[in-house]
Amino acid sequence: MVVDPDRPHGRQLADADFPAFAMSAAAGAIGVTPAFLRSAEAAGLFEAHRSGGGHRRYSRNDLERADRARELVDDGLRMDAAVRIVSLEHQLAAARSMIDGLRRQVDRITRRRGSA
Repeated sequence: MVVDPDRPHGRQLADADFPAFAMSAAAGAIGVTPAFLRSAEAAGLFEAHRSGGGHRRYSRNDLERADRARELVDDGLRMDAAVRIVSLEHQLAAARSMIDGLRRQVDRITRRRGSA
């Protein structure tokens, strides 16, 4: 499926944080039970969004974290340990992204100063 961000709902579908998946679809997408998703949420992996009717909804980012936690649990870790590892991996990725952005800014500033 190609997502067109210029279409009305395209921006939402392109947003990895948009809660597009209902519980059963989310569980099926990553091969876990709904109980696994509930326990991942209870362990603090993410906070599922709620529909107007109170049903849990999951984003692509939620599912990526849950899938990674599932891999770790399948390897024998307890859910709380898996959640901690996934959370630290997420923080590390965010820090690396920030560092890359700052390096690009420094490079731009350095180039501007060099051409002045």
